[in-house]
Amino acid sequence: MALCSALMTIFTIKMGTAKQAINQGRSPVIIDNTNTQAWEMKPYVEMAIGKGYRVEFHEPETWWKFDPEELEKRNKHGVSRKKIAQMLDRYEYQMSISIVMNSVEPVHKSTQRLPPSEERQRWGGSLDSHNQVYITYSH
Repeated sequence: MALCSALMTIFTIKMGTAKQAINQGRSPVIIDNTNTQAWEMKPYVEMAIGKGYRVEFHEPETWWKFDPEELEKRNKHGVSRKKIAQMLDRYEYQMSISIVMNSVEPVHKSTQRLPPSEERQRWGGSLDSHNQVYITYSH
C-alpha cells in the first residue's frame, strides 16, 4: 500500500508539473511516466489538446524494454520483477490520440489470483523503461 501511495504522489506531482508547463505554453512538454494503458495517459492528452498542443507517443528503443529481469536490474524505484511482469501483461501497444481519448479507467474489482506457479508467465525476465508522451505547441 505504501508503494501505491508513493506512486500516486509521483503521478500527482508529474501531473501538476505538466499542467503548469502546458499553461505556461512551454514546448515541448515531455511526460516521462510509466503509462501501461491508454486511460493512464488520458489526463495528459486532454490537457494538451485543450491548450492546442500536438501530442506524440513514443516508447523506448532499448533491447530490454520488455525484459522483466533486465528492467528489474535497471529501475531506480525498487519495483520487483513480479510487479514489472504484471505491468507488462497489461501493457497496451499501438497508442493513438483516439485510443487514449476513448479509453475509460477500468472498474477495480477484487479478483482472486491464481497461485504464482499457475499464473501465466508472459514475460520471462524485468522494468525501467517508460512510455513517453511528447506534447508540442502548434499554431
